[in-house]
Amino acid sequence: MKIIAVTGGSGCGKTLFTKLLVERLPDKTAVLPLDCYYKDRPDHIPNDQYDFDSPQAFDFDLFHQHLELLHSGESVQMPHFGYETGKRESCFTDIAPQEFLIIEGLHVLLYPTIRELLSFSFYMESPLDVAVCRRCIRDINDYDVTAEYSLHQFLRFVRPVFFEYIKPTKQYSDIVVENKVETRLDMFIDDFLSKNPL
Repeated sequence: MKIIAVTGGSGCGKTLFTKLLVERLPDKTAVLPLDCYYKDRPDHIPNDQYDFDSPQAFDFDLFHQHLELLHSGESVQMPHFGYETGKRESCFTDIAPQEFLIIEGLHVLLYPTIRELLSFSFYMESPLDVAVCRRCIRDINDYDVTAEYSLHQFLRFVRPVFFEYIKPTKQYSDIVVENKVETRLDMFIDDFLSKNPL
């Protein structure tokens, strides 16, 4: 199994890049998003006061355990997280070992125990104003929040975590993908795979 990481800050295009990569890799490709591995939000902290971007918000013990199991040829039950409730849901998705496994998320290059399992890693990088706009539009469309709410969360939680934890992991990536407004990620991936078969 080849494990490929896709990381970068919020709004930089990780999910889209992963989707495009899956479409171009062989059929036997599984995806393990880090966002599925949130810990339960403490009941005394409301959603708008909780830092969902902090590494401490994720269950890295379970994430790493599942990576090890998949790497050794065993299936896992990937959890799901409900943002509205702030709790892990009761349903799971069975993930079987495949030729390729893509792990995608803010902090997938943060810990050496995960990095040592990787075959290749992409770090997505966007101008900060572009990333903020993308994130704000996504939040409005997907989570039914106001632009004011999204921008407040960005300034209070997202931006500090990006500079403290996410941007420093750029040094561990195999390639940095610049995702600007005019970037065609599909063309980038086609060109990359034609020259660098994963």
